[in-house]
Amino acid sequence: MSIQVYDGDRTALLPLFRLADESDSQIESYHRLGTVLAAYEGTTVMGLAQLVDEEGTTELVSLAVRPECQRQGYGSRLIEAAADHCRANDVPRLIVGTGAWETDTIVFYLNRGFRIFNVNRGFFTPAKGYAAGRSDQVQLEMSL
Repeated sequence: MSIQVYDGDRTALLPLFRLADESDSQIESYHRLGTVLAAYEGTTVMGLAQLVDEEGTTELVSLAVRPECQRQGYGSRLIEAAADHCRANDVPRLIVGTGAWETDTIVFYLNRGFRIFNVNRGFFTPAKGYAAGRSDQVQLEMSL
């Protein structure tokens, strides 16, 4: 596996973005932003980490790995690469947000050095393209 900055057409990555986010309208609003780090096997993208810089903080907006490659270290390696990218750019903090109902995802981030710092109540709404009943966002941070 190699991880590199992705410089191709991001529409080719939409299936991966959809693994990480159920809202097509939200994906459309952000998939072209920031930097995408891609995990490759040969020339095939197996996963991605999308990073968007904002005033001294970088947000991990999307992290996705092909289903057949999950639980094989791709996600962990992408997080390490994201942290390295932040350090190389003198960014002291990496944040990520996920649905409060995504308990396995929260534990995944906690096990890789993130800490919960905030809960945004009512963040995910049907108006944004999310299912009713899924509303709170958990925000986690990694100090670098």
